[in-house]
Amino acid sequence: MKIETMIQDYLAIVKLKHAHGTFRFYQNHLGHFFKYCRANHIIQVDQIDNHVISDYIGMMKSTNENVTINKNVGCLKRMYKQMGIDFAYLQSIEKLKERSKTFDTLDRDSFKLLRKYIREYPTVTTNGIYYKCFLALLADTGARIQEIMYIEKKNVNLERSEILLTFTKTKEDRIVYLSDLVGIPAVKEMLKIKSDHKYLLHNIEKNRASNYDDIRYILKTVKRDLHLKKLHPHMFRHTTATTLVEAGADIASIMLILGHKNIQTTERYLHVSNKHVKKTYQDKMNKL
Repeated sequence: MKIETMIQDYLAIVKLKHAHGTFRFYQNHLGHFFKYCRANHIIQVDQIDNHVISDYIGMMKSTNENVTINKNVGCLKRMYKQMGIDFAYLQSIEKLKERSKTFDTLDRDSFKLLRKYIREYPTVTTNGIYYKCFLALLADTGARIQEIMYIEKKNVNLERSEILLTFTKTKEDRIVYLSDLVGIPAVKEMLKIKSDHKYLLHNIEKNRASNYDDIRYILKTVKRDLHLKKLHPHMFRHTTATTLVEAGADIASIMLILGHKNIQTTERYLHVSNKHVKKTYQDKMNKL
């Protein structure tokens, strides 16, 4: 069997079982391995032996961080296992030591400024309402970008300040919440727009579903207006998590809001706000 065929067959399985973001993750990482094989004239699966894997990892060490190498090798392991191909050497490879993970987050002042910006975002145009709602959902819910894009109107409960997410990475429904000053007003405005769209978010002027180009456009505008060095969709999720941690929310509640499968994933956020820890220490100790 050709390597290209094995990868395509495996990606077809991933596409059926997982969210589009997960599919793109595997597509990118397995694509990296396929390019390596093609560059080295390795065409057939049975040409991939211990030396090929060792050389591949060695090549990556000169250009990639250990976290990327671990992801690439992990994808290969899962593909071989799913496809029922025994490769003891590959499965025996241990993860390389990774540096402690850090997250792109907005500090408290920047997040407050951003939320004020969203509240005051102009809605004189119909797409202004759309962009304001998109930003408000990102800032309030802590949900992943795709989970937000596929919110159905019928699952919005403004009386309870809740939204039921049915399109999630974990394939499990969960509830996220809206704040009185940011999420509720923005969603109310969006729901007033007359349309036959199933989903809450849709590009009104172009009469189509929301997409990544829309969010890239509005975040570029926000970044410029607020003079932020960096701003991407997942920063909202990380910032929501760290904000809740710093506010004293219990880790189990944060886990449910973010939709994590295990608490260890959520606990990473306990370690990312060193400035907050330092400030807490100084506030308490300097009073003694």
